[in-house]
Amino acid sequence: MPSRRNKYNLVEDAYDTRIPLHSEEAFQHGIHFQAKYIGTLDVPRPSSRVEIVAAMRRIRYEFKAKGIKKKKVNLVISVDGIRVVLRKKRKKKEWEWDQDRLILMQHPIYR
Repeated sequence: MPSRRNKYNLVEDAYDTRIPLHSEEAFQHGIHFQAKYIGTLDVPRPSSRVEIVAAMRRIRYEFKAKGIKKKKVNLVISVDGIRVVLRKKRKKKEWEWDQDRLILMQHPIYR
C-alpha cells in the first residue's frame, strides 16, 4: 500500500538540527528575513502564552479596524540584536541610503 504524504508537511527532516544552516560570520552580520509589519505592542514580562496571543490579536484587530497598509520590512537577526528595517526599492543611483531613517525599531539581545 503506498504511503500518503501529507501535503501540508512542509518541514524536511533531511537536515540535521545539530549542523547549523548558517556560518558564524553570518550571525555576526545578521540574517535577513522579509516580512510585513502591522504594529507593535509592549507586553512587559508576560506570565503566559495567553497574554502574548491576546496582544497579537489586539494588534491585528486595530490594524484591520483602522485600515492601515502593511509596511514591507526586513527583519535582521544578529548577535547584537533584532532590527526591523523598512524595505524600499532602489532607484537608479539617485537615492542615497540613510540607514538611520529606515530603522523602525532595534532591540538588543541580552541572553
